Amino acid sequence: MFSFAAVLALAHAFDDALLLPGSGVPLTRHAIALAIAVAATVAVIVKFERIRPGLRAVTAFTFGVLAAVNGGRHAHHIIHEGTTANDVTGVIALGAGVVLIGLAGWIPFRHRGEGSAGPVKRWVIRVAVLPLGLVAVMFVYMPVGMAIVDIHSLHRAVGNPPSAEYETLTVTTSDGLELDAWYHPSRNGAAVLMMSGGSGDIRGTISHAKMLVRHGYGVLLFSGRGTGDSDGTPNSYGWGREKDAAAALDYLATRKDVQPGRVGALGLSTGADMAIDIAARRSDVNAVVADGTAAIGYEDLKEYTKNPVTRFNYWVLFGAIEVIQGQSGPNASLADQLARTRAPSLLIAAGEIEKTWGELYDRAGGERSQLWYLPKATHTGALRQYPSDYERRVVAFFDDHLG
Repeated sequence: MFSFAAVLALAHAFDDALLLPGSGVPLTRHAIALAIAVAATVAVIVKFERIRPGLRAVTAFTFGVLAAVNGGRHAHHIIHEGTTANDVTGVIALGAGVVLIGLAGWIPFRHRGEGSAGPVKRWVIRVAVLPLGLVAVMFVYMPVGMAIVDIHSLHRAVGNPPSAEYETLTVTTSDGLELDAWYHPSRNGAAVLMMSGGSGDIRGTISHAKMLVRHGYGVLLFSGRGTGDSDGTPNSYGWGREKDAAAALDYLATRKDVQPGRVGALGLSTGADMAIDIAARRSDVNAVVADGTAAIGYEDLKEYTKNPVTRFNYWVLFGAIEVIQGQSGPNASLADQLARTRAPSLLIAAGEIEKTWGELYDRAGGERSQLWYLPKATHTGALRQYPSDYERRVVAFFDDHLG
């Protein structure tokens, strides 16, 4: 039963690594993760019947949780978006994961009382299972599961632009990916690059774009790599999207309706992080509105907290992402990026957690930065919850710094 379910889960790993990535992604990108999955599955299948029942149960549970988390994303996609071929193998992996988790519970029951251990030792083992299990959940299953979810955004149809005034176009990144984009021409000579959240696509900033269009700004919306109809592999923390933003800025530089020195960026959630990041990399970003910024990598967590538990948890998470996606995370923190950028920044923080992040980045930005804290707003929901204040504050900021 274990072997059959593990092979079904492995089949989906092949699908994810070799078939799902699509255009612009080399087959070698996920080679390390696939090699680890194959080696681990084969090794465990060969040894499974010869290892102790307790270790057998732990092994089945580990394989089952990872398969169920991965496959669960596909079940959600089928319910809300429709079915793709990758969803089929994903749902099969979900079923295999459920079987493996059930097997993990059945094995100790099946072998209870066996072996030479006395009743005292058996009860010591049983009592130790709970705390050890909680440690494993916190430091292994949870961060690795989060990593799988964070880089497993599946395709959603993006539909049509908000109106006929938007041009549909394609921008090409330096690593050869084609990204779908919409552009609304500028009426005041300035334009703003719109950047959606990590798992979002071109639709994520439509409301904010409409707000700026009302005041004459040009807006460029795009689907980051691996989202919407764009090439590439998605990453909820924005890894690689600095190349997407650079390609979008290169396009704005060709627009005759946009005057040099009058380009800004507005980002939401991970898009806010990437807006800060690209402003440090490029001199043609003249103002940044970062709504809901937090972390794009482990370097940010080291700046944010000295708590060893939190640090280790995120170290595992980001390490798992690097292994699964076959790419390294950022080597500079957002605080470092803010300290080196020349562009003024408006940081919008909603709620207590974002306030702490905002204060960290506001200190890093110094005189060029201003923090707007909204204690009762939800993450990136300030425009919807405080529309007049948000529009007045953000438009005034861009008016001041983009002329």
